[in-house]
Amino acid sequence: MQSLAFDLSPEGERVPGFLLWQVSKLWQRRLNSALKDLKLTSTQAVILANVVRSTQQGNNVTQIMLSQLTKVDVMTASTAIRSLEQKGLVIRKVPSNNKRSYAIKPTQKGERVALVVLQRFVQAHVDFFSSLEQSVDGFVDNLQTLKQTNNI
Repeated sequence: MQSLAFDLSPEGERVPGFLLWQVSKLWQRRLNSALKDLKLTSTQAVILANVVRSTQQGNNVTQIMLSQLTKVDVMTASTAIRSLEQKGLVIRKVPSNNKRSYAIKPTQKGERVALVVLQRFVQAHVDFFSSLEQSVDGFVDNLQTLKQTNNI
């Protein structure tokens, strides 16, 4: 990769990190718009969907596990889980074998809302990534590479 000169010129629009940041903000805005009537943020929706998915797979779902799975920091995951609990979408229980960790389970309402969330996510994906047409697979491969090599 060529060396980058960070400056305020129009060349700044060619800096990969800045572009990734801009696109990620646009993506979050798209998701938040799709979820507005559900009164969920994109982070809450991703956490909820992963609680339901992981529970269906038979996993013991914890805050730490959700943080690692979604790449959301632990405090943000905690805040999202607390909000989902207040909305009646998840419950937290202290398992008898570990008093320091909550088991997180979806409520019936949470499972229903998660299905709507997934439908909204699918439509948002179609709308947002349609301009990439045939190059989506390569884009996903590149994102996977970045995720795997920068997982800190």
